[in-house]
Amino acid sequence: MRGVLRGTLAVTVALSAAALAPRPALAQLSNAWNCTGKPGIAWRAQIGGCTDAIKSGKYADRDLAAVYHNRGVAYRGVGDLDRAFKDYDEAIKLDPDNVTFLLHRGIANGASGRADRALVDFDQIIKLDPKRVDAWYSRGLTYSNKGDWDRAIQNYDEAIKLDPNNIQAVSNRGNAYLAKRQFDLAAQDYERAMKIDPDDPIPHNNRGNAYYQTGQIDRAIAEFDQAIKLEPNYSDALNNRGAAYFSKGEFDRALEDFDRVLKFDPNDADAKSNRAMVLEKRAKASN
Repeated sequence: MRGVLRGTLAVTVALSAAALAPRPALAQLSNAWNCTGKPGIAWRAQIGGCTDAIKSGKYADRDLAAVYHNRGVAYRGVGDLDRAFKDYDEAIKLDPDNVTFLLHRGIANGASGRADRALVDFDQIIKLDPKRVDAWYSRGLTYSNKGDWDRAIQNYDEAIKLDPNNIQAVSNRGNAYLAKRQFDLAAQDYERAMKIDPDDPIPHNNRGNAYYQTGQIDRAIAEFDQAIKLEPNYSDALNNRGAAYFSKGEFDRALEDFDRVLKFDPNDADAKSNRAMVLEKRAKASN
């Protein structure tokens, strides 16, 4: 039995709030209201500051849209998606062609499982600004999460054309090829990602998955080794290396990896399940 393999598809994207146009009125959002929509000020403090700015009556039109947007970012930061969506919607009503507002609402839609709504936002951004790399990438990621691998690859292609060193687009295109079982193309993208950032463990883990799925277990282990060398507590790579050792019948080494995961994350369901599998198999083998 093959162990659980994870980490082949990144399902989140970390995009910071893009800077808004530096008009004088907006500078006051930071200086007077603590309403920036960016990390650095506690999100709850920003919610209060943005709310005070809205109530002040000093902002209108695009400036008021920026206040609503920034409060929406802050609400998303504290996990209140319902209020975040209300604020994003209000911001977009006031400034419908603002691609930053559309992008953040699209990302929030994707994160909450509303893929079709996310795609509407990303489609609109690309219509307004065809060179917006993060929109192509985010639309590709949304199609990946829907399992529409061909459309995902098309969007990653466009993102990579605009930004050849976009490691997220390159890596996730590799993941899409892997899902389509186009292993050579997947491996090429993982290799490219490694060249973009030699210190990133994720491409090594993902190429290890590709090798695993083609039965190249020793090569898979070598990739997982490298991922773990770069990030010693990388649970996906540890779990995957344990699964690879299990497939070779090296039960003690598999247990070492699963135990290592559980040491820093006792609730890791995959490691717990795989560990139990190894113990059962080892007990049967000793009888």
